[in-house]
Amino acid sequence: MGLQHVWRSASILAAIVALAGCSAPATISSLPAANSSTVLEAKAVPPQSAFKIFKAKVVRILPEDTQGLTHQNFVVEAISPNAGKEYEVNNSTTHGSKVPNLKVGAVLEIRGTVYEDQKRDKSGIHWTHMANKPGDAGYIKTADGKIYE
Repeated sequence: MGLQHVWRSASILAAIVALAGCSAPATISSLPAANSSTVLEAKAVPPQSAFKIFKAKVVRILPEDTQGLTHQNFVVEAISPNAGKEYEVNNSTTHGSKVPNLKVGAVLEIRGTVYEDQKRDKSGIHWTHMANKPGDAGYIKTADGKIYE
């Protein structure tokens, strides 16, 4: 294989990767787990109709993503809607605010978009932060009324 062929193949691959990020995410099952939130984070702001509001209780605190786009990760159990269903929350601390002193048992109101990760058989909530200005995307509200976006 000649050097020119290698450069051409690399250029085509780079173009495919760049264009792949232009489609709307339906699921992240085809994405590697470590890069899923990074790819979703790079998307344009979802339409307002894509955002859902949940009341939920924190059931598990997960390790934070500390490389690339950073995230505070935790699992909640929905109180309403979908009572009893668990969601992994990926709260961007690159684009939004970390919820300080988050503890198991805390009850939160979460506004974000839901995704399904079929490879890991889990549901998640993303876009829990503002996009360009306060109120234009998601948030997390604590029981004392403080809003983190």
